[in-house]
Amino acid sequence: MSYQVRAWTSEQLQKMNSATFMVDFLDTFKISPLILQSDDATEHTRAILIRVEQQLNR
Repeated sequence: MSYQVRAWTSEQLQKMNSATFMVDFLDTFKISPLILQSDDATEHTRAILIRVEQQLNR
């Protein structure tokens, strides 16, 4: 099995650190911290972020 390594460019890193990128990213996973305030919502958000992390670690 081959393993790929990618390096981010400085432009890509700047874009990823911008607020608009993060809002778009979170919207992709239907995460809205302004609307979701309950304990169930927190657990739901945590489960989504765990799935995101698993996908990123593939």
